[in-house]
Amino acid sequence: MKKSNDLKFNFNYFFIFLFVLSFVTRLIAIMVIDTPISSDFKTMYDASVELVNGTRNYLNTPYFTMWGYQMGHVLYQALLLKFINSVFFLKIVNCIVSSFIVVMIYLITRKVTNETCARISSIFYLFFPFPLFLNTVLTNQHLSMLFILIGIYILLNIDYNKFFKNSILVGLLIGLGNILRSEGIIFIFSIFLYYIFLLIKNYNIKSLIYSFLLIFISYSFIFNCSSFIIEKCNLSINGLNNMNTTWKFVLGFNYETNGMYSSDDALLYADDPIAAKNVVIERLKSYEKIPLLFLKKIKILWLNSDLSWSLSNTFNSTIYRILNNINQLFIYVLTLLSSFSILNSILNLFKKKLPSNEQFLITIILGVYFGVYLLIEVMPRYAYSLQIFETILLGISLNLILKKLNKSIL
Repeated sequence: MKKSNDLKFNFNYFFIFLFVLSFVTRLIAIMVIDTPISSDFKTMYDASVELVNGTRNYLNTPYFTMWGYQMGHVLYQALLLKFINSVFFLKIVNCIVSSFIVVMIYLITRKVTNETCARISSIFYLFFPFPLFLNTVLTNQHLSMLFILIGIYILLNIDYNKFFKNSILVGLLIGLGNILRSEGIIFIFSIFLYYIFLLIKNYNIKSLIYSFLLIFISYSFIFNCSSFIIEKCNLSINGLNNMNTTWKFVLGFNYETNGMYSSDDALLYADDPIAAKNVVIERLKSYEKIPLLFLKKIKILWLNSDLSWSLSNTFNSTIYRILNNINQLFIYVLTLLSSFSILNSILNLFKKKLPSNEQFLITIILGVYFGVYLLIEVMPRYAYSLQIFETILLGISLNLILKKLNKSIL
């Protein structure tokens, strides 16, 4: 009995220790680094300030007419600013949210592997420069990903004999994440593939169908209801809807910019859905360029380090270069070890050995991300979500390596 209490105490202690250490490091980062608000984040922040001040001039701008899906983050920031009207306060909330993300990485990795590897993985992520410094940016990535990670954790703990409430909760959490940043469909599709995998493993087909329907319906319900309310309250002309769904593909198939943002494309196609669709069709005709484009996009998204969003206007070039090199090293370690986990799963398939449910879900999420970003705009900052799931796979690789070391020692 005493042993059980000790284990419980150690778990609670590390949980608290991880959150506090994560929060303190992130708080130091936002105190030392004063990142100016720029780009889309400036547009969204200004709209949040307008809402707090009772004006809605942003409604007349093409940005929010076309990209209604950005309004979720605008309203979230406005709510915080209504409470404490301070940019620094928004960054403190970033620190709190991203500290919980570190904790969720620990909990999910512990579910996938074991306590030791979960602790190593979460501490690795805690000091990973890119997500650490991104707390200084008013990005819409933090809270969205926290909601989704909680949803993933609940999904991994669903009892398919009693799945009703948890399935709804998973859908609502992914829906909330999608309201803040429109990545929800990636996770819904990943869950669909995950349930097919469970079907192969002889899980009850009715339970899986009903569970997925509950997830999808609750996900769609909260997003569409929120969009409807936002539109009817005249907070956004088109609710949370994207009025130019082809735009990201325009950028993604720009061979001259390697699938990255193009100001020339923005001038010609961002506000013209028909022209955007036509140029995508035209660019796809140069199919011989696509393989090289994909390779370049893979490198940009999965391997390139870019701390400019957080640091470029803060430190001199020497300090920035040093920090960027450290970040690059983290990326290489993360990519190498997460790839080792995926490779091991592929090799096990040849031995007719299926991966665990948890490992398959995390791997398939990364796989869907991989496919999506081959087609749409890329930049190193978009790797934020991917690197969280890579960190979980890093824990699996550590577990495999430690097991092999133990065998060789014995």
